[in-house]
Amino acid sequence: MQKSNFYNNIPVPDDELLLKCMHCGMCLPVCPTYDLTKMEKYSPRGRIRLIKAVAEGELAITPNFVYSMEFCLDCQACVTACPAGVEYGQLVEAAHYHIEEWKKERGDVPLIKRIALNGLFRNQSYLRLLGFFMRVYQKSGLQWLVQESGLLKLFSRKMHNLSYMLLPVPKRKAYPTLKQAETSRKRGKKVGILTGCVQDIFFNRVNHDTIEVLAYNGYEVITPPEQQCCGSVHGHNGDLPMAKHLARRMIDVFEKNEVDYVVVNSAGCGAFMKEYDQLLADDPHYAERARRFVSKVKDVTEFLVQEGYEQPQNPFPEKVTYHEPCHLAHTQKIKEPPRQIIRSIPGVQYVELPESDWCCGSAGVYNITHYDTSMELLSRKIDNIKKTGAKYVVTGNPGCLIQLIYGKKKFNLDFELIHPVSLLHKSYFNGR
Repeated sequence: MQKSNFYNNIPVPDDELLLKCMHCGMCLPVCPTYDLTKMEKYSPRGRIRLIKAVAEGELAITPNFVYSMEFCLDCQACVTACPAGVEYGQLVEAAHYHIEEWKKERGDVPLIKRIALNGLFRNQSYLRLLGFFMRVYQKSGLQWLVQESGLLKLFSRKMHNLSYMLLPVPKRKAYPTLKQAETSRKRGKKVGILTGCVQDIFFNRVNHDTIEVLAYNGYEVITPPEQQCCGSVHGHNGDLPMAKHLARRMIDVFEKNEVDYVVVNSAGCGAFMKEYDQLLADDPHYAERARRFVSKVKDVTEFLVQEGYEQPQNPFPEKVTYHEPCHLAHTQKIKEPPRQIIRSIPGVQYVELPESDWCCGSAGVYNITHYDTSMELLSRKIDNIKKTGAKYVVTGNPGCLIQLIYGKKKFNLDFELIHPVSLLHKSYFNGR
């Protein structure tokens, strides 16, 4: 790897970033892959040593190097634990960029990945079309037939198992372009909503709950129909040029609508959007605009707690626990606002989840690419959920919701998964 600034044309961390790591080992107890293997090359400090060796030309990119990087969940628990402030996520994403270039040279990029990055996640209309066909597949009974017949086992047992991870695709309900405040108390803030990709397809209701909760609390809510993917899928998979392109488009969309804030209900998207200023730091046309944009991006729980929300009145007399999405707790450093919202609901019996910030194993597409390891982490998370006896598990990221819903089915447990804003919506509107 050639050295340069992280998000430059050749995005490799400079010496300052690489040398921040003191190799103290504080990251080891919180790293899921090190905990599973007890192998240094699967720890954050071990990976940093490998990245530094490749950056300095002491080590070539090899299949072993690639596996070490791709085995990482990028949960960033190590970032929270690090006393030196090492920006581990930037280091790993730089490595992914060069790994992708290395794979392209070898002709080793899977076709399905090329289709996903260059097609589906580049254009929201393609994703919605895919969502429509998935819904037809489910409603026609084909999904049930494929699963019950065990047909996919002929190709791969993993494919058979993954088929149960596909959630029911709801009928998509269009978003209002503009939603005026529904109470007499106007807060004078114009809020733009990110509708997202996976969130839009599988959790369309969560987006509507977000819009209705914000309007109920006196905010003017706008949902720009022209928005596309935020670029996080591309950024985490080494396609930084496309991530930058999508970031610029996102900035253009919300600037045009002159919003005071951009509210996000997906932890992974919010974390990436809050790094647009780093992503576009060397772009003369967007660097300053990106800094202004980042200052407006808020997770929905962060926004409500900071800017104000009406205390809910309708009781919700259930035992509730909270799983912390990695990119909310460790990247955005947002831990208390979701808990504050949950506890503010009358009747809620809140129980703290053991290891609440330990990764559930979703990690983007990790549960697809590293199914067995993902299931080990899921089993650990499910065991902790069982200890709480909670009827409702609250979490604010679509990947976590998908993973935990799958875990509920896999381990035959009886609890409900819900987004924090949907729980608040239930209390505001009496379960509607």
